[in-house]
Formats: sequence, structure tokens, C-alpha cells
Amino acid sequence: MFLTSTKTAGMKRFATVVHRYTSRTISSVVRDDRGVIGHRCRGTCRASNTLPSLCSFNGTDSRGIISKSLISPEVNIPSVDIRRQFSTDIDVEPIIDTLQLQNAIIERAAEMSEQLASNGYYSTTNILPRSMIELLRMQSILLRNNGRFEQSWSEKIIDGQAVQFDKDGVFACEPDGQDYYDAPDLIVYMSVLLQTLPAALNGQSATSDVDLSNSSFNAKLAVTSPGGSKYPLHIDNPQGLSVGDTRKLTCLLYLNPDYKDGDGGELRIFLPSNEESGNETLGTVDLTPEGGRMLLFWSDEIPHEVLATAPHANKDDASLDRYALTVWIPTTNVTKLHDESSKFRDLKDLAF
Repeated sequence: MFLTSTKTAGMKRFATVVHRYTSRTISSVVRDDRGVIGHRCRGTCRASNTLPSLCSFNGTDSRGIISKSLISPEVNIPSVDIRRQFSTDIDVEPIIDTLQLQNAIIERAAEMSEQLASNGYYSTTNILPRSMIELLRMQSILLRNNGRFEQSWSEKIIDGQAVQFDKDGVFACEPDGQDYYDAPDLIVYMSVLLQTLPAALNGQSATSDVDLSNSSFNAKLAVTSPGGSKYPLHIDNPQGLSVGDTRKLTCLLYLNPDYKDGDGGELRIFLPSNEESGNETLGTVDLTPEGGRMLLFWSDEIPHEVLATAPHANKDDASLDRYALTVWIPTTNVTKLHDESSKFRDLKDLAF
């Protein structure tokens, strides 16, 4: 069968230092005789290159689980403090409200957990204010203008040989600590997300056994150009332990504050049908990439694709560029990867 995945070059450690490196982000598609199962993005960076731990968070137990009492609205939620990890001559300060973001995640943790367990995904459109989404988009554009983005390409296996081809209109990079100078709020967003979300979901009964970890991460910042650019149907982590991939949760944040109906680029998720017919069928959910939408789904189980971005627009209309930041969170409970008891286990066979 054709196997593809969305994958980076090894999980990066979540540490307190900044490592500079040259990252080349590519994407590849491996195929089998059933069709496309995933899309892979990988970089040439070493796994030891890290995201700076810009935040400190107290209120977790030895497993990194946020105390359930801290999630209760009746008590104060501990704050996330920005700690400078850079030389004093670097005049860069983020303005993102880290406490507001942390609270937004923790307050939604129960709903996130329940929807992930029952539906396979969770979505909200107000995780950050519009002004912050506008700033994150500006910082993403700056990274692109500074040469951090590269053409994404794919490859297919024909007679055992990899054949490479460019993926028209799609460009990406792997944001990391080196990008703090140009995109401080983007990097701090990732830091707060990684320090808060795994612990919050581990503390909920519906997802307590998934054992999400903040000790490492994968990330991709991608732009899909107007004029019909899209992503093929895929699963982010279709192979799991067979290739050493422990990513369990995909966390998307869309950076398109001026998105309008008709701009395209929706993410289509394939899910079990709600029909009571007894037949194994698929339903779909289309989610617009509007600015501020956070979307979570299981990396190893949920098939999805990106529909054509502004198909009738000029490909050079930068106002219609579709920006998305993806952070992948791994699990330490490998039995939860491609779990045969999961209600979503058959989706890949039905979708492809």
C-alpha cells in the first residue's frame, strides 16, 4: 500500500537553550497500492536542536499532570512567567499574554478531552485575540521573507525507487529557538502550548491514559498559496513505532485573520459516519482556516486533507496566503499508537 506521513527530522527536546542550525524543510509522500495515507515533512536539523523553554509553569505533579483542583474555576490558575534565556544585548520581547493563553487552554481542557475521545478532534475559534493572530501572521511572513521557508516537495515510490516532485504552492519551515529574534511571540506561543496542553489533557479522565509528553516536539509553519494549492489526503503518523514515530496529538493554529467564506483551504477531516445503517461508512467535517482557530486531532488515526486554497485567485495575491502552525505532541504510552481498541482504528482503511 501507499504510505505517507507528516514527519519532521526527529523529535526536538524541550530545553532551556537556543541552538542555531540550518533547517531545510521538505515533504515527501510514500505510496502503497491503496492510495495516499499521509504526507511527510522533514528537516535536516539534528534532533538535539531545541526550542527554548521561555516559560516556567508550577502546579503539575511528577507526571506533569496539572492538578485537577487547578482546573477548577473556583481556584486561581498558576501563571506562566517569561524567563529570558538570551544575552542582555538582545532587544527582543514578546507581547503575547501568556497567562491568558494558559487559562484559555486549561479552561477548555475538559471539553477538549471529551471531544477528542468521542469525535477524534476538537476545534475552537477564539483561543487568541485577533490582534495576536495578526501579529503571529506578520512574524510568519517575516520568517518567510528572511529565507526560512523552502519549497515543499513530495516523493512517490515507483518500482522501489523514490521519484521526487515539487508540491506546487506549498512552502514550509520548522520554527525553533533560532527564530525567536524574528518571531518571539510565535516561539513563546509554542512554549506555552507545550508546557500547558499535555498536562491539561493528562489530567482529564477521558484522555488520562494517552500520556502526552512535553519533553519533545515536532513543529511546522506552512503557507499554502492561492490559486488552488492543496494537500493530499493523509494521516500525519501512519507508521508509528515501526519508524520510531511517537506523535499522538496534532495541534494546529491558523493565522489568517482576514479569512472570508469562499477563500478555500478548508481542512477536511474523515470520521465515522453518524448514520445508524450499520454499514461502515465515512462522514466528513470541513473546517475553515480562519484566524484564531485551534484544531486538535489524533495524529495516528484521523485522515485529513486541505482543499484548494482560493482556487480562482491569482497565485501571487499574498493576502490570500493560508498560514498554519502545527505542533505535534508525542505520547509516552506507545500502546495508544494505532490502538486496535480505538473507535477510529478503521478510518484509514475506509478513507483510502
